[in-house]
Amino acid sequence: MYILIFKTLYRKHNKSNISIKKQFIFVLIFIALLAIITSCANIGMPTGGPKDVSPPRILKSTPKNYSTLFKAKEIEITFDEFIRFKDLNSQLLISPPLKNTPDIKIKGKNIIIKINDTLRENTTYTMFFGDAIVDLNEENILSSYEFVFSTGNVLDSLTMTGRVLNAFTQKPEKDIYVMLYDQYDDSVPIKEKPYYLAKTKEDGEFFINNLRDLSYKVFALKDVNNNLKFDQPNEKIAFNDSLVTPRMKPVLFKKDSLHKDTLKLDSLNKAIVHDKNLYIRDLNLFEEVDSVQRVTKAEFVNKGQILFTFRFPVKQLEIIPQFETKKEWKIEEMNITKDSLYYWLLDPAMDSCKFIIKDNSKTLDTFNLKYRQRVTAKKKSTVVPSIILSTNINGMFDFYNTIVITAPNPILSINPKNILLIEDKDTLHPKISFTDSIHRTFKINHTLKQGINYKLYVPDSIVKDIFGMYNDSLGIPFRVNNIEDVGNFIINVSLDSSKTTSPYIIQLLSEKEEILEQQTITKSTTIKYQYLKPGSYLLKAIYDHNNNGKWDTGKYIKHLQPEKIIYYPDKITIRANWDVEEKWKL
Repeated sequence: MYILIFKTLYRKHNKSNISIKKQFIFVLIFIALLAIITSCANIGMPTGGPKDVSPPRILKSTPKNYSTLFKAKEIEITFDEFIRFKDLNSQLLISPPLKNTPDIKIKGKNIIIKINDTLRENTTYTMFFGDAIVDLNEENILSSYEFVFSTGNVLDSLTMTGRVLNAFTQKPEKDIYVMLYDQYDDSVPIKEKPYYLAKTKEDGEFFINNLRDLSYKVFALKDVNNNLKFDQPNEKIAFNDSLVTPRMKPVLFKKDSLHKDTLKLDSLNKAIVHDKNLYIRDLNLFEEVDSVQRVTKAEFVNKGQILFTFRFPVKQLEIIPQFETKKEWKIEEMNITKDSLYYWLLDPAMDSCKFIIKDNSKTLDTFNLKYRQRVTAKKKSTVVPSIILSTNINGMFDFYNTIVITAPNPILSINPKNILLIEDKDTLHPKISFTDSIHRTFKINHTLKQGINYKLYVPDSIVKDIFGMYNDSLGIPFRVNNIEDVGNFIINVSLDSSKTTSPYIIQLLSEKEEILEQQTITKSTTIKYQYLKPGSYLLKAIYDHNNNGKWDTGKYIKHLQPEKIIYYPDKITIRANWDVEEKWKL
């Protein structure tokens, strides 16, 4: 269309004998007009300004934040933009706690707080909103906002901070209530709500500001039923051994847009963290254990096989059958930790039995057990049931290890001559020996050569168990590693004999905190961990206060703290064909 207009105009001007110079000017003017028309025709969306990253800003509050002689029943906080709440129920903390939760609503750009409670006299209250206030569109967070007021003529200005750790793992505990009480009875955390309250952050740190000048009992609580009381058996608790007095906090202020002094909480808390005079000792969170011994399971797990499990290791176990028995009627196997026991019944027809179970001369329970066979819709198979043998072999086997084979039931007979171990190109007939009293596990007595390929072969039907079942065949290829593929770790542990009255349990752990090796020491010792695979390891010490060979949790009512756990401060990195030696002072 534009070209057609141009041609028409050009012909008219050309017939008028206009000079070439004027024609050239005409063309330029036409092109300029064409560009203007084109740009006007292509109207796009206007580009916006930079993205809003600023949090909502408080314009005013009625009554004013940090007011004294507070008597209002309603608080109104006005912002410079529309806002909303995000996770208010989990973020909001009011300290001291109120009996009745305030009504908190948003109206336009305002937060309206209606107090439905009688406030204490001469008390400073803090409403901590955490990260619950965000703007409507971009969800920019007004972080760590708190509204503070006092019913007296002064604002309490002391503070307390610390950290809550898991007593066993020493890792930070998040979202744990930290509670202060101005009453000192032992029953206080069980019966009363706290005087002051805070919640731990991601790093386990807590801050309680605006405290009165008193000494407080300090507790931490994982509150299962959310009533701010330690009243459930599965609630975790931590407590400080002595009363704690808060300290004066550093005063850090900034000017807001209204030129009023407003406390900057983030900067304040950072300053407190670095002021160790304000920092109380770490609180170790633990779950109390019911000390009453109980049978947790008593049942047939297979035909002719019964499992008993106990809450704690048994001390003097008696399982008394309430039926006539032959002299040899069962084989029993207790696990290493003495908290579970297997019975293999030698009479295959026995499918019901009654027992009285005692431990340490105390009757725990009576059980009437019946075997219930699983019913399936499939037709009965004529194939004789077989047993599956298991072994500790994997693709790469450690040169210093011993091959172990385990049957699911005690073995009645075995023909070891048919077991083959192929070493590179040589076929061997290794000797075997049982490693347990009930003949369920046996080992291959052969020293393996480094860097050699092997294959273990156990043919079918050479192992017979007490129920008359035979084994399926087992054939596993594997390779033995070299000493150059592993490393060693030497740790020189130093104990202060003047302070150490109980032994330490030293544990070498995998990165997933699986126990790989464990020793008990009572004096300064050098421990050498040999043949470790390349990777990262942890080292853990348990101060075994009661000398029972294991870690014990605490008991609040008895003023018992959980046994102390200390981790070696760094991960231990093991490299192939390398020795690492370190020192550790406990």
